Amino acid sequence: MNKKIIFFTSLTVLIVTLVLFILMQGKQPSHLTLRFQATVDNKPLVLHHKSYANPGGEGLFTIRDFQLFISNIKLIGKKNNFREVESYHLVRFDNEDNFYEIVLPNISIEDYQQIELGVGVDADANGTITISGDLDPNGRMAWSWDVGYKFLLLEGSLLHHQQQIPLVYHIGFNESYTRVSFPLNEAMKTDNSLINFNVELLHLFNREIPIDLSELSTVKFDTENVALIAEGFKDLIKLK
Repeated sequence: MNKKIIFFTSLTVLIVTLVLFILMQGKQPSHLTLRFQATVDNKPLVLHHKSYANPGGEGLFTIRDFQLFISNIKLIGKKNNFREVESYHLVRFDNEDNFYEIVLPNISIEDYQQIELGVGVDADANGTITISGDLDPNGRMAWSWDVGYKFLLLEGSLLHHQQQIPLVYHIGFNESYTRVSFPLNEAMKTDNSLINFNVELLHLFNREIPIDLSELSTVKFDTENVALIAEGFKDLIKLK
């Protein structure tokens, strides 16, 4: 009789332990992946080999390189918030997958209602030579310690009336830094490990009167022209 009691007691303890273990495993936060895909007119960007219509004029343009900084990622919840440490990411699209991913470890998306991020580099980091995240004062995206970083780099060429015009857009300056936020709705939370974003390149040039690339083919240090392109930062990134 005692043996039966001991057996059933041991079996009960084992079952309870297993159930608790399974429940605890189910509550473990997973990695949250932010996936950014560059698009042109809502279609995936193709570097080098595809031509696109000039938004504000005649001619076709191709893109050789497109990259930008995403920074200061923050998740906002009802009970608590999350801020990524060293949150400076150089988002590039010159890979086989044609997208860029940022992985936030041990994050449960169901705990949060909103995600915020910055397009560019905040003023504190932009004015230093400290290496943090993907920031590199000796890298291609840095101008100089007193000017700071290029927040966005877009290079290519425009074929306009049989003339090949180089396109160079290096957009920086503290005034260009832009914060954007997105709600995390319940439908999105059904896939709690991935958030997809579109980076729509044409939003840099589309205005009430779209920008003619032949008339504004190079933007670097001119503050007014930089501000004109950076105006598109607020609409550059959207949830997919």
